[in-house]
Amino acid sequence: MLTFLLGSMLACAKPSGPGSWDKCSQEIGAHPCDFTLKDQNGEEFKLYELYGTPILIEFSAEWCYWCYEATSAIVQLKKQYNFTYVTILLESRTGKPANQRLAKNWANLHGSTDPVLYGWKAEYGWPFEGLPAFYMISKDMIITQRLDGWNPQAIEYFIKEEQ
Repeated sequence: MLTFLLGSMLACAKPSGPGSWDKCSQEIGAHPCDFTLKDQNGEEFKLYELYGTPILIEFSAEWCYWCYEATSAIVQLKKQYNFTYVTILLESRTGKPANQRLAKNWANLHGSTDPVLYGWKAEYGWPFEGLPAFYMISKDMIITQRLDGWNPQAIEYFIKEEQ
């Protein structure tokens, strides 16, 4: 099974463009640490490039029933609210690291056009204790909420608060 209780602090470089800061962490009220991964189309994704839009990040796995339920529901919320939904797919059903094929299948299965990422590394330092795990990030690139587990009312509330 997945054991991703990760450290919570990392040094990070200043982003270029709007929203420049010297320090980051994955704590509520902080600027999140940037990361770069590949998406379901094989394109490079950088978190800081989403500066200016609310972001909901979900850590997920193919074997996780509640991750599947959450993704389906959040794709529907995209029809009502303005935010970017980033899924970080960690593992396949067999516990192997996610890859582009799996990320593409996940996006297609749920009808998501938002990024489904793969290639996560524990050293990125985003803490969570179970799946699905969520982070809400404001348009000013500040972590406003965090949740381990699936609670549809809480997720909709997080998204509404960022509109």
